[in-house]
Amino acid sequence: MKRKFTIALRIGISLTLVTLLFREHDFSTQIAPRLISLLENWPWVICGLFSAFMSLLACATRWHVILRGCAPQVSWRTLARTEIVAAFFNISSIGVIGGDTYKIMSVTRRLRGQAPQVGVSLMLDHVAGFVAVGLLFFSCFAAIWPRWEALGHDAKLLLTGFSGFMGVSFIGMIISWITFKPKVLAWGKQTFPRILGTPFFERISSILTTVHDVILVLWRRALGSILVSIAVYGFLFFTFYCALRAVGAHAPLLDVMTAMPVVDASATLPISLSGIGVREKTFEALLSSFAGVPESACISAAFVGWLFTIFWGLIGGGIFLKGDERPVVSHGSTPTTIF
Repeated sequence: MKRKFTIALRIGISLTLVTLLFREHDFSTQIAPRLISLLENWPWVICGLFSAFMSLLACATRWHVILRGCAPQVSWRTLARTEIVAAFFNISSIGVIGGDTYKIMSVTRRLRGQAPQVGVSLMLDHVAGFVAVGLLFFSCFAAIWPRWEALGHDAKLLLTGFSGFMGVSFIGMIISWITFKPKVLAWGKQTFPRILGTPFFERISSILTTVHDVILVLWRRALGSILVSIAVYGFLFFTFYCALRAVGAHAPLLDVMTAMPVVDASATLPISLSGIGVREKTFEALLSSFAGVPESACISAAFVGWLFTIFWGLIGGGIFLKGDERPVVSHGSTPTTIF
């Protein structure tokens, strides 16, 4: 019942946001002509679809690089299929929870007894992606810094807020890693026995110790996957540049690459269905300020870019419903563990 209410609430918020956007920018006179121009600018449509697909394949490659540290028998092809199907479950889920749940279930089914390794490898996959987004964002942000004073209030607010969020998140990651260490957990148990010595915290401590041990084995691969992550988000953000060109608008690629980390982060907030409305408004606030792109073009481009990614999610849904998944060939080896 609670889940149904949550989904209904998010659908309601999405419809409200879309209605407000279309009231602000008349659909028939401002948005529809932009969408019709997709027919004329079809090469950019093809380019956007291809870029979205390449982002999924790069994402599968990133996880494959990490997962091979504990499960070398899982093929890249298997993870590529899993990634495309997971895109289907991301369409209506909260953030990437739906897709992640499917990926863990799909891979764990092949690797009996290695659920902790699979879960931690996926966590490191996201950490590598987060670091790559930070590198891309701050590099692009530094490049547009000379134009800071010319930016609008909303753009400055979004960029400042996102910069602060990234900084705090990096600090939080470092603190989390320190708390995972067995010596720190043991110290906490001795210092606060009434709290950390309870059975509940004993279970938490055991889980954190397991996570720490897996990270020690996979961290080098996670660092290497940061380079792959740059390709993941490079393709994803370029998808929205293609969408902008497809609706007949133009902005420097640097401006789009600077805006997209903020847009992508805002779209993952559990506010609306698949970020509808939030994504478009954030894209509008940034690109209209960065490059003077018409607001209606920004909204149309953000919506079309989302459709490019949805296209592959629907393909993934078809693959999932077909259900002709092939088993992993282990070449005579048995699943390896790292403990």
